[in-house]
Amino acid sequence: MIVSTIIAAAFAIVVDQAVEVQFGLPGVIGLLILRTGLRKRNFTCTCVGITVLVMLGLNTL
Repeated sequence: MIVSTIIAAAFAIVVDQAVEVQFGLPGVIGLLILRTGLRKRNFTCTCVGITVLVMLGLNTL
């Protein structure tokens, strides 16, 4: 159980850093909104966060 928690935390840090490097401040804001929505189980925040990240991803293509 401790190992899976450490792996999940490391994965979250890697994803956070990748988003920050790739998308800058808007990516960090989108990721924060997404995380808040997932933690609070708020569907609207989750959708807004996903939409921001998807739009940033499509903008770089």
